[in-house]
Amino acid sequence: MKGKRVHFISGKFDQLQQARPLSAMNAAFIEYTNSIILQGPKTCLETKKAVINAINTDVGVLTDVFPCLCKIIGKPQTAPIEVGSIAAQNRFKFIFQMFVRAISTPSHPIILFLDDLQWADELSLQLICALEAEMETNNFLFIGSYRDNEVHSSHPLRAYLSELKRKEIDITEINVGCISKEDVNSLISDIFGMPQHLTSRSGTKNHCFFHWIPTLGNGIPML
Repeated sequence: MKGKRVHFISGKFDQLQQARPLSAMNAAFIEYTNSIILQGPKTCLETKKAVINAINTDVGVLTDVFPCLCKIIGKPQTAPIEVGSIAAQNRFKFIFQMFVRAISTPSHPIILFLDDLQWADELSLQLICALEAEMETNNFLFIGSYRDNEVHSSHPLRAYLSELKRKEIDITEINVGCISKEDVNSLISDIFGMPQHLTSRSGTKNHCFFHWIPTLGNGIPML
């Protein structure tokens, strides 16, 4: 990725929005759309051409789910052909794969990060699995995080992870525990360019700039 203009886009699933499909992905592609627009008309036109060439007349299937993309592609002139529910879902998954393949280029790779996968909806998990299993989608990296203690053996995410492993898809798993006070202090010290004794709670009362407050969520302390 070094020396390339990487698009890092992200989204976060919400426990209260599990009935709203693709909420985190929609947030990620809003980020992507805004990033492309900020790069100017030339980049917008290049992206539009790449997507249209890959999807052609089925672009409406994509913009119906991700309306933000209309800012780049434009509003489709015709509505998608109506098909049965199962066929519509399969068509969308195929078009989504083609879309990601079109926008993930050697000069502009894409990193998609989705947080709190334990609350992901079924369709989002299907799309993630499809992207990971897609051997022709290069220049694309997916990163997901979830709370291991909330993903039991019968959880849908566990089933999809097992499916990817059966297909021998290369997955790197990193178990992240609670961050210690010392590690947090080192991070803050590095970010602000301050000596650790000034950012540490163990310092004197008059010289401690941050306070460590443990949380119950992801095990990540707040300062």
